[in-house]
Amino acid sequence: MNTGYHDRSKKARIYGSIIIYKIISLVILIALTIIMTFTFFIEKNKVTDANNRPVSAIFYIMGFCIFLFALSIILDFYIIKRTVSIGRHLNKLAYIDKLTGIPNRYSCDLLFENFNSPELLPETGFLLLKINNLIAINKDKSHSNGNFLISEFSSILEDVSQEYGYVGRNGGNEFIVLMEKCDSTKLELFLMDLTKRIRGYNEMNVGDPLEIAYSKVLNLDEHKEKISELISLGYKRLREIPQMLS
Repeated sequence: MNTGYHDRSKKARIYGSIIIYKIISLVILIALTIIMTFTFFIEKNKVTDANNRPVSAIFYIMGFCIFLFALSIILDFYIIKRTVSIGRHLNKLAYIDKLTGIPNRYSCDLLFENFNSPELLPETGFLLLKINNLIAINKDKSHSNGNFLISEFSSILEDVSQEYGYVGRNGGNEFIVLMEKCDSTKLELFLMDLTKRIRGYNEMNVGDPLEIAYSKVLNLDEHKEKISELISLGYKRLREIPQMLS
């Protein structure tokens, strides 16, 4: 279980509760300030007109309290603004993979759910990819080398997919691409662009070479009624008849 996700999600909910509390208290404070301000000026004018004397010290104290209330309102607005910003940031982090910066498995679940609609599913394209030499790199070199390769591949995958569809890291060495209105031409064009980028990366020799295995599923061909069936088929093909980018 990903405790980091749950921690960030819990913190985001806590900040949300703080925002609600601060808004309620701010509304009450503004109302009290308005009432006190009206009362202050009304009573001040009464005393001045009746006695024709300088205002007593109590009114100066009331005026100072009103000033403090107004200052507190300004500070509350600032606190609410900062809290909203922090809450949004934490909520975003809950769905982003820490290592790669791309959507994590929880975001992938949301994507799968969205693509399960009758409008998207019939023309959905699904790609499942993995770094084929990752286990060997982790074993022969180090996990830091493996993590570096994961990060590099994620950056390439995210960049290439921007014109095609949605990407995510659905586990340690599982990367997904989901495409709307996808036919064989769109899928092959994506694979060609990805292959070019990987070849370019490997030719630069910046680290260990990327060897990518993948499986592809077009629902135009498979006619699956549930996105889970389409995904299961992708996993089955990657396990039994993987293809290699070359």
